Amino acid sequence: MIIDQNKINEAVSTIIGYGGDHILNCVQCGACSAVCPGVRAGFPLLCRNLIRYLLNGQLEEIIEDSSSWGCQACNRCTEICPQGVRPQEVVFAFRRYQANQLAFSTSSITSQMNLFETGHAVYTDPREARKKVGLPEETPTSAFDDAAKKEIQTLINNSPMGELGLF
Repeated sequence: MIIDQNKINEAVSTIIGYGGDHILNCVQCGACSAVCPGVRAGFPLLCRNLIRYLLNGQLEEIIEDSSSWGCQACNRCTEICPQGVRPQEVVFAFRRYQANQLAFSTSSITSQMNLFETGHAVYTDPREARKKVGLPEETPTSAFDDAAKKEIQTLINNSPMGELGLF
């Protein structure tokens, strides 16, 4: 692959502009991918791989990939990252870029609807499993915070995604 510094700069600045502020901290150690349920489920462009493509300036080459919508927003990647990259924020920045370009596959419509309704692209009710291991049943996420869900819905409705009339 020929390295095109202009494409790298464009990809990195685009992702930083959409909220992936710490993408340049990534050293490709793979810690994020090791704990990612989406990677384990077979989504090829999450965590380290997504960041690698972006750092190589391959933004346009991956814009149509729907892997980013497989992120469960569990935040494990961010908790384990030794460099403070905050990979979940990079994934969400890439989603924002895709949404603003209206570049997402029809297979991601369900995750869009889940995000709108629960605040999570992929959602399963965690209460019973958390109760079994002695954790509080409700997680401190948008799934159990009506104000946060309302804010997410407002953001989606006021974005190019809202213009599609899916919600």
